[in-house]
Amino acid sequence: MLPTNKKIAVLHPYVNKKWWAVNMMIYLSDFLSNNNNDVTFYTFSYDNTIFPMKNRVISFNNSKLVSFFKIAYRIRDNDFIIIGNSPMHFVWVFSKILFGSKAKLIWWHHHYPWYYGWNTNVNILLKRFIEKIFLKHIDIVIANSKYLQESIKDIYKIDSKILYPVLDNKFLNYNSENKNKNDHPQPLLTKEGSRPKVIFTYGRWVFGKNIELIFNTYENLKNEIRELVLIIWWEWDELNKYKNKYKDDKNVVFLWIIDKDQIIKTLEKSTIVLFPSKIDSFWLVILESMSIWVPVLSYNIAWAKEIIKNWVNWYLLDSQKEFIDKTNEILNNSSLQNSLSIAAINTASVFSIDSFKNQLSEIFDTIKN
Repeated sequence: MLPTNKKIAVLHPYVNKKWWAVNMMIYLSDFLSNNNNDVTFYTFSYDNTIFPMKNRVISFNNSKLVSFFKIAYRIRDNDFIIIGNSPMHFVWVFSKILFGSKAKLIWWHHHYPWYYGWNTNVNILLKRFIEKIFLKHIDIVIANSKYLQESIKDIYKIDSKILYPVLDNKFLNYNSENKNKNDHPQPLLTKEGSRPKVIFTYGRWVFGKNIELIFNTYENLKNEIRELVLIIWWEWDELNKYKNKYKDDKNVVFLWIIDKDQIIKTLEKSTIVLFPSKIDSFWLVILESMSIWVPVLSYNIAWAKEIIKNWVNWYLLDSQKEFIDKTNEILNNSSLQNSLSIAAINTASVFSIDSFKNQLSEIFDTIKN
């Protein structure tokens, strides 16, 4: 059963960039607030122009160390403390150890802790050591996929519960609002009146997201496919070199700071979405694309297999050549595009608000027991 009339603190270190993990923490805080709980969001940095929140937000502008202990003190009298990313798990354990907090501690993992695979240095070794000690004070760990659940078991030697992300209503409701359309909508037209073939991709392009695969695919196909367009959204260091390289290519479009409605409009123009990342444990981009009837190609990474259905709703690929070949096949086959789109809609609908509510209720029941 979901908690009601409780005091709940939600912690995420940085609420100033459009990360999906931040979106889900905000969604969770709103969800719990709507269930008659007193929810406060704590962070080191907050940009309300990017993330306007109806819940109370407390952001500390001191040094990180000072902010660390201020938050630990402020959250001491909560019933539940939920965090999304490191180092906030240290904050709320300190609240328990130093300030006598009796709160139930919940850690919602959004990605694999890659620092367990890096070449070690003193700081990383110390973090690992402290982290494993602090885990003893955590009441429950939540994973956002079965893949991450297995990784947590392997790294920390503890069990966790799964709380899959939930699609925004704008995406969940898209199919019913467009049920009279017979095929994938593509309103974008060229000056000549024909429809271009549009590759779209969006995400937080950091190292390991494999963004070069997107541009390599475009390069290999642009001379074969007439009117091929590449649209890529989101700013990050990994994109800078490509912006310079393609500044004179009118068929490569870079977008920045677009809202959900603009994402949907861009997806409506798109023929295919490419997901090149090798490091994620779950990507809502894939489900968002599926909900707007757009076929998706993904790298063959572990969590992706959780929502694949016999290669009928998208494709898992193992090499650059497979990416290029399969992209080429789909772009040139409207019948295949439509069959993939229909299957994709059914997959996306599983990640609903009701499903999220049921999983979250089971998690809180586990804590009570």
